Formats: sequence, structure tokens, C-alpha cells
Amino acid sequence: MLLAATFALYYAPWSRGRHGKAWQVSLALVASVIFYGWEDPKLIGLLAISCVGNSIATGRIIQHKVAGDDALVRRWTRRAVVMNLALLGIFKYLPFIAGLLPFLPPAWVAAAKAIPLPIGISFYTFHGISMIVDVARGEVTREGGALVAGGSRSGRFAKGVRDIGFYLLFFPQLVAGPIVKAKEFWPQISAKRIEDIPWKGVVRALITGYFLKIFVADNLAEQTASLTLGPANLAGSSPLNLIPLLYGYSLQIFADFAGYSLIAIGLAAMFGYRFPTNFNFPYLSTSITEFWKRWHMSLSGWLRDYLYIPLGGNRKGPARTYVNLFLVMFLGGLWHGAEWKFALWGSLHGLFLALERLASRNQDPECRIKKTSALLSSSSSGLWSLASGFFHWFITFHLVTALWLTFLMPDMASIVAFFKGVCSSKTGFSGPPIFSLVFYGTAAVLYHAWGWLKEHREHFANHLARSPLEPVLHGVMIFLILTNPGAPRGFIYFQF
Repeated sequence: MLLAATFALYYAPWSRGRHGKAWQVSLALVASVIFYGWEDPKLIGLLAISCVGNSIATGRIIQHKVAGDDALVRRWTRRAVVMNLALLGIFKYLPFIAGLLPFLPPAWVAAAKAIPLPIGISFYTFHGISMIVDVARGEVTREGGALVAGGSRSGRFAKGVRDIGFYLLFFPQLVAGPIVKAKEFWPQISAKRIEDIPWKGVVRALITGYFLKIFVADNLAEQTASLTLGPANLAGSSPLNLIPLLYGYSLQIFADFAGYSLIAIGLAAMFGYRFPTNFNFPYLSTSITEFWKRWHMSLSGWLRDYLYIPLGGNRKGPARTYVNLFLVMFLGGLWHGAEWKFALWGSLHGLFLALERLASRNQDPECRIKKTSALLSSSSSGLWSLASGFFHWFITFHLVTALWLTFLMPDMASIVAFFKGVCSSKTGFSGPPIFSLVFYGTAAVLYHAWGWLKEHREHFANHLARSPLEPVLHGVMIFLILTNPGAPRGFIYFQF
């Protein structure tokens, strides 16, 4: 109801007037606040602190940039980044840190652990930091300029808070992304017309997104939930049961988050805004490096632009590059959750990225050229290339899939118990759950098969896209969503 009412009012006849932009932005901002605070209105206060604090800092940074005072620009940038990180630290990491300090009184530790984790705080904190840094770098000024130019001072500040709040809180991406950078979003803030909506893209994104979430992810979750029943249950299971469940969860977490991202992209397009692609068929990757160019692309891009490059990137020698890769992924793991299992997940991804970088660096370029020439001149080059690609894909997929255990398992003991069960000699097999995993997981596999066609058989894929096959598939997806939905579950990334 909220979405329908907002959409109708957003494109009401008076939205075409000279105040159309102000009306649409203000309406979308109010709807976003209602959406976020619906279950817990107290969280709105935290949003207000973030919006007002970032608005004040943005205005000061722009003022000092105009005046050419770089020292004050850096000072206000640091203050704003610290403010955003402090909000994130208090609500997300203080309970974890308090548990690590043995000298704290038990009452203090209990109070810290009682602090609620506001939904979506990681995402709108990252939005705030990217906005501050982009403004300080001079990469965006358009909407932030409303804070320092034209009209009364109070009017400027109100418009600035409105536009910045709209960027931070726009409801499609507020809870779980995609992470949209200010330099990509602010230039889009303008009056929108309903006739400009790309309805074909909207329909494609929404149907595919809801299909991946409701039909694929939610149904797979009914089976993979057995992996969370505790170490004793896992250690007593057979490899024939555990391994398919792990494959199922790998497909589930993809379908769950990719589905949410597509829904967010489709809803944003309905209101005239373009969000970046967040998933590009990640399970086609043949290396961990490629995986992070395809999985949660808005997060990997954020980590690259606002953490990896400021740390020095690959500009300070090989050793520093490896350290930077490891450190960025370690922090990226902790971003997902204040638990050691997430730190382990990020650390292992960072280690694999560093090892791949080292391997590519140590390979002699001249030797690589000779090998390539030999392959091209060989009649078996195609077969060799196919086998090599499959081997790298196989290793990458299984590394990524094994590491998803850190997201699913409640603790490290359960992860250890899972591998004990996998390495056991038990031979039990449960047919119905395995059948369900295959039935629902096949949809995610076929989705990636379509991605392979788009990348390797582009002409054929375009021909299929123009044929009547697409509307037929959409009809089948809608039918399956309505007739065979899984038990309703929250999105996995809501916890982050």
C-alpha cells in the first residue's frame, strides 16, 4: 500500500510544475522514513542524526573548498568520516569489542550487548562516507551546492538536508544496497516523468528479482536450515547429505541477495533513478579476483575506491599490495558482522586475492606469450582452453562455496563439525531434501547458463531475448512465484 500510494502521488499532475523536483524528492524522503521506521520508530532518530550530521559536514566542506582552504576541508572530512564510523562502531561493533575486554565489569558488557543493531546501518553509513569523500575530492558539487548558494541560509540548509537525506535514505537501497555513490546519484536528482520509466527493464528486474527470492532462495532455505541445528547434528550427518546442503546454500545466498538487488534496481527505475548492477553472474568466475568483480559489485567498488586506493593500492610495491588486499578484505569481512567467523571469511578471501596476484606477477610474460602461441598453433587448443577454464572455475566455485559456511553457521564450532561430518565414513542419504535442493537450485544454475550465453554467444543470446521466449519465461516465473513460494523469510543481508 505504501509503495502504491507513493508511486501515485509521486507522479501526480502537480509534480509537473516548477516545484516538481521538490515535491517528488520530499515525498520519496518521507516514504523512505516511514518504510524504515515502520517496525521500530526509534530508529528514525539515528537516521536524523546521520542526515543532519552529514549535511552540516557537506556544507562546510563545500564552503572551504570554494574558499580554497584545503586544511579545513581535510579537517571536516575527517570529522564526518569519524562521525559515520562512530555511529557504526557503537551500534554494530561495541558489543563485540566489549566482549573482548576482560577488565570491563559484567554489567557494562551486558549493557553493550543489549544495544540493538539498526537494520541497514552498514549500508547508509557507507553511503554517508562515500558522499563526504566524493565532495571533498571535488567529484560532486551539484546538489551539495544548495547548502552554500542561493536563498536564505535556513532555506539552503533545509534543501541540502532534504537532498542529502534523499540520497542516504532512498528506500529501494536503504536496507541492503546496492551501495550507490553520491557522484552517481546526485546528478540524477531532478523532476521525473512517468512516461520516461523504462517499463521493460522494470518488469524484467522485478519479476526476476522476486523469482530468485521467493521461489529459489526461500524454498532452498527450508532445506539448508538443517545446517544450523548445532555441532552434534552436523557431526552425525553423512557427506552425502551435507555436501548438497552446502551447494544449496551457495545458490540460496546468491538468489537471495541478487534477488533483492534486482528488486531495488527495478523499484528505483520506477521512480526515475538508475542503480548500478550489483551481480554479474558471479558463479561463472574462474578466479577469486574475478568473483569480486561480479559479486556485490557495489561493495567491492566501494572498498576499492574508499579503502584500497587510499591505503596505496598497488602503487607502493608488491609487498604493500598484498598487505592492502588482505587488510581490505579483512575489514570487508568485519563489515558483514562483528564476529570472528566473518573476520575469517574476509581474511581467507584476502589471502586468496593476494596469492592470485602473486602468481600472476611471478609468471614470466615471455613464457606466457610462448605458451599462448603454442596453444594457438595447436589443433587441440580449444579443448585445452576449455579444460583449463573448467578447472579454474571448479576450484573457484568450491572455494567460494566452502567459505559461505561462515555466513550460515551460528559459530566456529558448527563449521568445524560440518567438516568432520563431510570427512566421516557415514553413508546415510536423505532423498526428499536432496531432490528439493536440485529442483529449486536448478533455476539459479539456469540463470548463470543464460549469463554464459550472453558473454560467450552474444548473438544467440540477443536472438533469444528478442524472441517470444522471454515473455513466456516471465509468465512461468510469475506462475511459480504464486503457486510455489517458500516460507516467507527476511533477506540474508538485512542482518548486515
